[in-house]
Amino acid sequence: MIPLSAAVPDSLMEEIQQLQDTFGAVTSQALVLTDQEGNLITRPTIAGRFYKEIIDSLQHVHRPFEQTLRRLGALSHPAVLDRWIPGLKYIITPLVPEYGEIYYLWSGLYMEEGAKELVLQAFESKMKNHPEYDQLSSELAALPESSSERVFEIRDKIAVLGSILCKLIGGSALKPVTERNTMMISRLLTHLEEDFLKIEEVLQQLAGTFSAADLYAFAKENDEGQFKVNYAAGKEAHLLLNAVFPQGDGFFGQAVLGKDPRHWKDIAKDPRSLYFTRRGMTLPECLSCYPVLINNGKRALLLAISFGRNEQVQGYDRQEQIVASLLGISDWGEMLLHRGKLLEEGAFLLKEAARLLPQALSRKDLGMQLLDVVMVMPFYPSSTLVYFQEIESPNITYFSRGWTSDEDALYVKGLESRYSQQSFLSSAVIFETAGGSVLLECPLLSGNEFKGLLSVGFRGRSEAEQWQTFIESVACLATVAIRLLEKEERYIGQAEAFMTELRRYLQNANTELSSLSLDASDMAVDFARYIGLTEEEAERVGKTALLSPFHIEALMDFGYYPDEISLLQQVDELASQFFTVEKPPLPLSGQVLALILQHTGRGADQKHLGSPPHKWIDPSRYSKDYNIASWIEDERISSFQSFLLSREDSRPKKRIVSAARLLDSPALTTLKEEWGVSPREEEVLELIVHGKTNKEIANTLFISEHTVKNHLSRIFNKMNVTDRSQIIALIYKVILDAERIEI
Repeated sequence: MIPLSAAVPDSLMEEIQQLQDTFGAVTSQALVLTDQEGNLITRPTIAGRFYKEIIDSLQHVHRPFEQTLRRLGALSHPAVLDRWIPGLKYIITPLVPEYGEIYYLWSGLYMEEGAKELVLQAFESKMKNHPEYDQLSSELAALPESSSERVFEIRDKIAVLGSILCKLIGGSALKPVTERNTMMISRLLTHLEEDFLKIEEVLQQLAGTFSAADLYAFAKENDEGQFKVNYAAGKEAHLLLNAVFPQGDGFFGQAVLGKDPRHWKDIAKDPRSLYFTRRGMTLPECLSCYPVLINNGKRALLLAISFGRNEQVQGYDRQEQIVASLLGISDWGEMLLHRGKLLEEGAFLLKEAARLLPQALSRKDLGMQLLDVVMVMPFYPSSTLVYFQEIESPNITYFSRGWTSDEDALYVKGLESRYSQQSFLSSAVIFETAGGSVLLECPLLSGNEFKGLLSVGFRGRSEAEQWQTFIESVACLATVAIRLLEKEERYIGQAEAFMTELRRYLQNANTELSSLSLDASDMAVDFARYIGLTEEEAERVGKTALLSPFHIEALMDFGYYPDEISLLQQVDELASQFFTVEKPPLPLSGQVLALILQHTGRGADQKHLGSPPHKWIDPSRYSKDYNIASWIEDERISSFQSFLLSREDSRPKKRIVSAARLLDSPALTTLKEEWGVSPREEEVLELIVHGKTNKEIANTLFISEHTVKNHLSRIFNKMNVTDRSQIIALIYKVILDAERIEI
């Protein structure tokens, strides 16, 4: 087998191996622990012959995991990879129990859902010469396919084992008995258990009691790759604080290039000592630098400086290394604590987004809400852009913040070439622009269709990886909102089509009632606006008036306009509770509708309203007594009276004459006899008066449009006119003159 590394004390190996094997057996996972060079720390926990053969095939390979680790670089979070064979995934979990010591827990393999055929082809090309190829291939083919969600669940379980191993290894490495004999180290370890060490306080203790050095400082690597002294304590500390130096330059710059401590004596004779004189500091005699690995793979230095010749400084080398390690761990802890607080804040914002985004009324509204949600995330994104492939306005396809107009237009143009209905990625992508920006792009999908993209700018790739899950969650919420919008759009379209058909049917069945409900709808909308109802409430009352000529049961069968139907039911209850003492609750919109229906019904021709009776049509709402004085507020009745006066003053007095009334006129009957119109031509003539097109006349009478044109031609000849507008004008003139109706 591959030789095992001795990086972990022998006393712990048995416990670690037993813990790994037990966990692997319970979860049916193949596991192995390596160090940061790729050396095996534990014996692999095998789950089946396939894994055993794979491990055995690597036994003559020196550091078989090293190449993968080099490609990965610094890894701070568990990752799911498929670098060996695409579609065949494995999980790698980093363990950082102590400064300078990084371990990796490997688990796998997992076949991606839908990738079996490609995996087997790739496996054949890589392993066909293996003596056990047939057996391996058959076992690989039998390997179950796992969804991404399932692999992520396994990753989280493996992370639990990693956390336990991390504590186990760290506890041994940090607290040997010999080191706990030193009072300060013991005290620091105790504090580290209770909380994270405060670096400035540790440096003050070092400078005050622990060492013969006169000045201690702690320098961290920044995003630009330079090092800045963030903390300092002791003699001339204020002169060194905030000092910046690059790697490779001077004493400090050379010290960060390696992992081992560096010591210098007789610095005054070294040209590199000019760094201190330029800052106005006394030239040191002795300098010690201890490299530290802190969060996100960045580096730091613990500096110990003595201004006098003191040989005792070098005797503290081992203890100062321990302090440097503790400070590195503490910095990791502070970073994790800070990240935890940020994640808590992000989780709160995510819950708020889950409440707000599905309430978006349009894609434009959704786009603006997404900008608001992302831009207040605790990582403070540099930019956010929401792109929709389909949107209400063809001139606006995206919404952005943090971009200039030229930049975002150019970026969107590139998006449209990289993402389309035919070619898109189903998961988030970290995209690095030519200008060096790091963008996390999350596709917005509805079903299997690409609907748009959420793009968020970060300051670095590691930050994008850290917050990727959160942004993907926001994108998922946006997807839910898009589906709701699409569902709402389909519903609205179907409801509008239903209303159109309903109104067309009413027009044919009872023209007088159709005209009356249209007038009631217009008046209801105007009155609702008059008393200050919202536009949405006014439109709702108007739609309810359009539905008022129909039976409740007939409307409910179709499932459209539930709010309007509910309002109709409440208004109907007024008429049925004439003798009720206690007033039923009635919303303001219901009071508006009751007033309008009663007022409109008083001026209607009840003879035409009630004929003919039909199972769907209910003209009674225009003849009911709603007992307005008892059930509706006096203030509302007064407002309605004022509204009617304003309408009368602002509109010329008219008398509405419907097509149905004209067709029932005795004068028209006489005219039809004089013209010699046949029964079929009479049907066509009536539909012309109703304003029907040739196609609608053909559909109503179940004849072809060509036949309609023939009838029209004969009617034109008999009436001595040249088009249908002249027919209508002639009918109106004759009838209105005969009945002396004023329009």
